Amino acid sequence: MAVKGLSGLRPVGVRQETLRLGQPRQVQALAAQPSTTPSPAEPRRDYSVSFFDALKFNGPAPELINGRLAMLGLVWGGWAEAHGAGTLAQQATEAPFVVAAMPLVWMYASLTPILKGAKMEPFGPFTPRAEMTNGRAAMLGIAVLLFLEDKAGVPFF
Repeated sequence: MAVKGLSGLRPVGVRQETLRLGQPRQVQALAAQPSTTPSPAEPRRDYSVSFFDALKFNGPAPELINGRLAMLGLVWGGWAEAHGAGTLAQQATEAPFVVAAMPLVWMYASLTPILKGAKMEPFGPFTPRAEMTNGRAAMLGIAVLLFLEDKAGVPFF
């Protein structure tokens, strides 16, 4: 016979044999009261990552940075195409400084928090999973857009 509202719960650290049918009040008291023993101070963890560890194949930076750059490039390139700037390839040849400088700034801005050990935490609808998914979609979108514009020879937007 279980205590009403506590069925299936068992206090941490208490063995199953000690929870007998004749002791429902003890179970309720143990489950309802928080632990009064002070927890030892947790050592401060250092989450910082070295530059080479961050840029490893399975490190935190490559896919994140490439996804952010693809999202930026797809939006920027699409907007410029819609306003008569030509295909993505034409835009890259007409403004090589912007094509080279902007990714460097974006990489620095993305690597700094990673190297300092900042955790990726959700902020409203902006979650790390959503950012990775959107980045992957943007990388595919850039590849498809470049392919279509190369074959057609005209801007897509």
